[in-house]
Amino acid sequence: MDNNGQDTAAGVSDSSFWELLKTRNFRLLWGAGALSAIGDQFDLIAFPWLVLLLTGDPLAVGAIIAVGSVPTVFFMLIGGSIVDRSSPRMILQVSNVVRVFLGSVLAALVLTGMLNLWLLYLFALAKGIADAFYYPAQAALLPRIVTEKQLRHANVITQTTTESSGFVGPMLAGALIAAFSGTNSMVPSLQRVTAAAPADTAGVGFAFAVVAGAFLISSLLLAFLHLSPEVLRSAEQNGNSRAAEGKNGGSIWTSIGEGFRFVRSDAAMFTLFLLIAAIELFVQGPVIVGIPVLASTRLPQGALAVGIISSAYAGGALLGAVLAGALPTPKRRLGHFLVITYVLSGMLIMPFGFLTATWLAAALVVAIGVMGGYTNIMFTTWLQARTPQNVMGRVMSLLMIASIGLSPISNAVSGALIKLSLGWVFVGAGAMMALLSLAAGTRREIAEMKMA
Repeated sequence: MDNNGQDTAAGVSDSSFWELLKTRNFRLLWGAGALSAIGDQFDLIAFPWLVLLLTGDPLAVGAIIAVGSVPTVFFMLIGGSIVDRSSPRMILQVSNVVRVFLGSVLAALVLTGMLNLWLLYLFALAKGIADAFYYPAQAALLPRIVTEKQLRHANVITQTTTESSGFVGPMLAGALIAAFSGTNSMVPSLQRVTAAAPADTAGVGFAFAVVAGAFLISSLLLAFLHLSPEVLRSAEQNGNSRAAEGKNGGSIWTSIGEGFRFVRSDAAMFTLFLLIAAIELFVQGPVIVGIPVLASTRLPQGALAVGIISSAYAGGALLGAVLAGALPTPKRRLGHFLVITYVLSGMLIMPFGFLTATWLAAALVVAIGVMGGYTNIMFTTWLQARTPQNVMGRVMSLLMIASIGLSPISNAVSGALIKLSLGWVFVGAGAMMALLSLAAGTRREIAEMKMA
């Protein structure tokens, strides 16, 4: 560390995990990212639960989630382009300030009983836009504060922390909402604060206050992050280079088109991307919209059940990732292995809408999470080994679009269908996942997949 408190490559061992943890800038970014992830998990539980409390309408839940998802998908490409032309830390700071403001105002409106559904639509839209700029900036900043040889360890630490937040955050959010809602008999001193809030929404108001607090502390940590002059000059030169490319006729859309043509030329990759997009369309909405409805109508723990189920999936995904590193890699018949896990996951989803016991729902999602965590590692490793470095970023961005791009449609349609039958929506979603996976497994390019 130099006299200005800035970390330099010379003061860090490239091969030491522990030396990475001693790097001041990395610790600050890691802490900021962890707090941001916790805030996102609280928001993920509180938002749909609040809509259900205000409307009792699954269609409204789907519509709200869709409104928040559309700008995230659309602006993420634009956000990535702006990050390449400016300071990722500045983009992170601005995004966090916006998210602090949104969380604070939303908490105040809920606790004072002044919130209505149309304001929620506006909040969801604004949060989606802020997230679209935050995540590309976060991904771009990490390589600027650690050395190339430290990057793998840094990614492992940050990704594990994010997954861990998915295990802890939903459970804490559900417990907070359950504890401080209703009559607040558990905390009598809060009755005066929440007296104006509609029945059962006070806990959601406090959850949004936690969201705002997490984003605020995250923003403060980023304010102490100092990049070395060499990194700042490199970033400025990179931004000027990207701007010059734009003036000379090269566009981000042309670059994305080149990435799409690469994916389309690889039969196995293209088939799996299509399968992922189809699973997103048929399964994402029923799960995201259906689980809060299931908890509010069939599970006795209510909001706490949502947190338990979400945490159970995250815990299963963590276990799956650990198993992927500990067990031998299936080098042959990799495609069939992926297809089998997708089929089994679909079959486990089918009975979900008829469950009345939270422990059974949690057990099912643990199994789904283990398979998902394991196959995500296998598929990502196969994809990275198969993709040239000069198109890696575009291929990964297209994978992200395949993974989340159809979620607004899925969420909105699922909200309407769940009003007709919660149970049969889950049956249909799981059946489609299983059947589409079986169809993909019949293709020769999937049968011939193997790990390098």
